[in-house]
Formats: sequence, structure tokens, C-alpha cells
Amino acid sequence: MPGSRQGRSYSLLAVCRTLHRDKSRFHDRLSTINSIRESIEQVEFREADTDKQEKQRGEAVLPSHVPFLLIGGGTASFAAARSIRAKDPGAKVLIVSDESDPPYMRPPLSKELWFSDDPYVTETLRFKQWNGKERSIFFQPPSFYVAPEELMSTEHGGVSVLTGKKVVHLDVRENKAKLDDGSHISYEKCLIATGGTPRSLPAIERASEDVKLRTTLFRRISDFRSLERLSSKVGSITIIGGGFLGSELACALGRRAQRSNLEVIQMFPESGNMGKVLPEYLSHWTTEKVKREGVNVISDAVVKSVSYKNGKLHISLKDGRQVETDHVVAAVGLEPNTELAKSAGLELDGDFGGYRVNAELQARNNVWVAGDAACFYDIKLGRRRVEHHDHAVVSGRLAGENMTGAAKPYWHQSMFW
Repeated sequence: MPGSRQGRSYSLLAVCRTLHRDKSRFHDRLSTINSIRESIEQVEFREADTDKQEKQRGEAVLPSHVPFLLIGGGTASFAAARSIRAKDPGAKVLIVSDESDPPYMRPPLSKELWFSDDPYVTETLRFKQWNGKERSIFFQPPSFYVAPEELMSTEHGGVSVLTGKKVVHLDVRENKAKLDDGSHISYEKCLIATGGTPRSLPAIERASEDVKLRTTLFRRISDFRSLERLSSKVGSITIIGGGFLGSELACALGRRAQRSNLEVIQMFPESGNMGKVLPEYLSHWTTEKVKREGVNVISDAVVKSVSYKNGKLHISLKDGRQVETDHVVAAVGLEPNTELAKSAGLELDGDFGGYRVNAELQARNNVWVAGDAACFYDIKLGRRRVEHHDHAVVSGRLAGENMTGAAKPYWHQSMFW
């Protein structure tokens, strides 16, 4: 028995020693883990700080000077950039856009994208062309463009897009542009292709915030996405405007309404769809086609007021008619963006609006204007301003050529897409 007690004592002592060693190992291991954790945190902090510094350096080294500065990120700017690079393969072109996306084509926003079978079309923004081939609305993928901070150091030149920025001041004598973040960029040749802003209706501008929150001025990708979502949630949508855009959206939504309970209404002051551009008989024929798409067309409709009551918008017409709806889309034309005219000392056209330019689309010795914002002299039709995709492509291309020394007059007869 004494031996057994002694054996138990040795066993207990062994256990204590083991526990002590394990405890020591545990503390050593814990200390090591803590050291590793601290090292990792320090590395992560340094990496985050480095990323921040690199970002700051990247923002600081945006080009202070570019050979070609294109103001506006739409179709005309992209067409000009492509034309400049075609004539001068080593050219370095910077596009400054107040949109968050690189240049894209706008027509599919009111046409092809609405007829896509892809449930994720609002994300993919891909559509089928007339030839059956599928493509994106973006002219080029992001990989096509050179990062703005790398543009001037790129050996063979390229095109950069600075998104989310706006040129707010243009000094044409010093060849310098000021951005809304306070930075300055000097240039050798400049294109103004600022496009336009959708017009609203006086009745909507006078209305309450509840009305304005339920009104879409259709123009950008974000407008397509929000209207597409709304079309499956609300009971009725009213398009005000009988031109190309209004009629396209009415047909697109009308086709969708045939598969849902959505009511689509289109109203305009003319006697028929596209009454301002088509002869009367064609306008009435077009109206019947739109009606067959499931659209309730209300012609000779002049909006007097719009109010919001009991969860609905109430549209009052001048002849006393009343229309009740959930959402309004105003498609009544564009107001050309000409904010730079004052600082740049550029002439605006009093009749057609927009920057007044010559037949070569030139406003000053080193400044050109293209697209919706250009009021140009057509050598066949006289002075005019055009708000169509085809014109944006052609005028942008011509301006780009002339910026490289071509000196060609505008000759194209615009078509509509």
C-alpha cells in the first residue's frame, strides 16, 4: 500500500510537471500568436497607408497638360477621339465627363434594351443589333482606355476618360480649363461636346416635391435602370411628349404592358405622334401604330398643372380633361449645355440655342463644338442645330478631323436612329 501511495505521488508530480510545461508552452505560443497578429496588423496598416498614398499620388499626377482635351463624355466626344487617333496614331486625348460611366450610345436606352429577354439587362446593358449580333451599349470596354495619370507617359498615346468631373471654366486665351474640384488642365486643342439637359415642363417645375420625385427626365443609364424597375412596380406610367424619344418609350413600355397590368399613357399637344416632324397623314398613321402597341394615346393635350394626392399624380389639361397616373416621364426635348460660354467668351445662337460655330464646327482658333450643343452652319441647309445620335457621330468625327488640321466643312444630311 505504501508503494501504491508513492506511485500515486510520482504520477501526480509527473502530471504537475506536464501541466507546468504545457502552461509555459501555451504562454509562449500565445505570445508568438500575438506577435504575429501585431505584425500582420502593422503590415495591413502600412499597405492601407501605401494604397492611400498611391491613390493620393494618382490624383495629384492627373495630367496638367494634354494635347487634346474633349469636354463631355458622350457620343460626339468618343467619335472625335477616334477620329483624332485615326489621323494621328500617337495622339494623347483626354475626355472629361461628368457621368460615372465611359462613353456609351444613348439610343438603346429607349429602344433595344427594353426588348431584351435577358432578366439582367439593367446590369449587362447588352442588346441585339439589327443584324442579330449582340453588343454592349458602351463603345469600348474599360481596358481600351489609358488611365488618366498614365496618359502623358504612354509611348504610343491613347484615350483617357476622367469620369465624375466637370469643366466649370474655360479660358480660351490661356488654353486652360478649370474642373469642379479646383484642378486645372491646359490644352492645345479643345472640343466642347457637352450635350444637353432634358427639359422639364413648366407645370412640373411649379409642382410640389412629391410630383418631382415621381417624374423622370429620361437621358442617362441611371434613368433607364430606374424606369425599368418602376415599370414592374407601379400601375401606370404617363409619357408627356410626342417626339421620337416619347414615342419610343411609349412603344417600349406598351409592349411590356401587354404582359402585365401596367397602363401606359402618352400625351402631347400635337394632333398625332411626331407631329412636328411628319406630315399629318403619317403622324396619324404612326399614332394608330403606337395605340396597337398597347398605349393609351391622348392627343391635343396641353398640361396645365400636375398635383399629388392620395398616392396618385393628377394631371390637369387645359381643356379640362384629367389624367391619373403613378409616374410621369417628361420627354420634351433638350436644353443645350452652354454654361462654358460666359467664361470662354463664346457666342450663343439666339434662334436655335447652342454654341454658334462655323461650317468647320469651329468656335475659336483652337476650340471646336460638336453634338447637341453645336449650332453650326450647314453649307446646304443654312444654320441649324441637331439633337440626334447620327449627328453626334458625324459632327464629332468631323471636329476630330479638323482638330488635326483637316479644315473640312459640315456636309452630312443627318438621319435618325
